[in-house]
Amino acid sequence: MRCIILHGHIFKNAGTTFDWSLHNNFGEGFLDHREDVLMRRDGCNHLRDLVNTTPGLNAISSHSMTRSLPRLPGVEFMPAYILRHPIARIRSVYTFERRQLANTPGARAAKLKNFRDYVGWRMQADVARTIRNYQTVYLAGRHGATADADIAARFFAQALENLGSSPLVGTVEDYDRTMVLFEETLKTRFPQIDLSYIAQNVSGGKIPPGSDTGDEAVARILTDLGGLQKQVIDENSFDLALYQAAVHRMNSRVDQITDFTDKLADFRARCQRRLLC
Repeated sequence: MRCIILHGHIFKNAGTTFDWSLHNNFGEGFLDHREDVLMRRDGCNHLRDLVNTTPGLNAISSHSMTRSLPRLPGVEFMPAYILRHPIARIRSVYTFERRQLANTPGARAAKLKNFRDYVGWRMQADVARTIRNYQTVYLAGRHGATADADIAARFFAQALENLGSSPLVGTVEDYDRTMVLFEETLKTRFPQIDLSYIAQNVSGGKIPPGSDTGDEAVARILTDLGGLQKQVIDENSFDLALYQAAVHRMNSRVDQITDFTDKLADFRARCQRRLLC
């Protein structure tokens, strides 16, 4: 049976670091997919073509990963999603867009506006929903949707179903535990899998567990938002529910892994050795 990991790369959810590990394991067998228009437009059929024309493919990462998967004889797909606390994620999106060398509306707005004004702009219905129930819309497979104000409510059940059926689900807040869970799940298909990492595309070069995502950090962000607090929470209510479901699913599966504490310690030692090389 041929196994292919499908990384649904959600913007600002440690996806670049996970992609680094996938590339480190699979080399040319990893495809960092950037043809988002094709993936959004053709979805299932485009994924089928990729698999059929690339016999050595082991893993694909896409910012617009299709939810509808083709049925191919002898092929097993392993969808992977890493979620992030939606309030903490807002600060990360703003910080990234302020420093990125791009001329997108988001990058321009972040450079011109302070944090609160930027978030207020992002709350507008005619602005891309990058920080409005974004993860729900992503897992529902509704990439790029902006104008439909009720889209998260209408498709939350699909997002939750996708989350519940995906074998690889974790969180940015518990990135190391997530990677150990992923390793244990994938070892039956890839016995030598090693998802230890050097963090990519983050300030300071690493992702300290819970560094910007604990309760105190979320409280500081909400305080900084002032009068926008209620709107921001309302506009992320489905993401908050989805995130809690992801945490519960991950913790339940971690509890089933024998000697998990020892395996986590070994994983962190491998990460440390990478930093020292």
